[in-house]
Amino acid sequence: MKLILPRPGMEEAFKRMAEDYRVEEEWHYYYKYEEGLQNMENYLERLGEISRGIDLPEGDVATTTYWLVDEDETEIRGNIRIRHRAVPIHGNIGYDVPPSMRMRGYGREILKLGIAKAREMGIEDLRVTCGENNEASRRVIQGNGGRFLRSEEDHGENFLEYIIE
Repeated sequence: MKLILPRPGMEEAFKRMAEDYRVEEEWHYYYKYEEGLQNMENYLERLGEISRGIDLPEGDVATTTYWLVDEDETEIRGNIRIRHRAVPIHGNIGYDVPPSMRMRGYGREILKLGIAKAREMGIEDLRVTCGENNEASRRVIQGNGGRFLRSEEDHGENFLEYIIE
């Protein structure tokens, strides 16, 4: 497994990943990738702009997205977004693993590789959060050295914040 920047030529793998979220009715993630389904070229261009901090919505920070792929780069096993600065509630890192890819260790692997990328970017103390009821993500974070800091509420949902030093 390895992390790559999103790139052309992965459209079919991207469609399979997004479809996985749609079939399982995980709309939060499906809608996150919907733009790429409509126009992959524009989507990839926008991800590049976001990584460079161009035309960000109010309160957003520069964020670099990576895909966790197999060695042949034929399947997207997960997505990780590394925020160049921590943001309240959601920290530096957000990641997701498509439903059909879960329970195979990809969450732990994507976070491990994402931590290494963040360190390369000069981010030392990483903040990572998960929903209070997301036991799998909590185990992934703790398995990667996450130390619990606090619980915070956002729009009626409680999030657990961890630091990875």
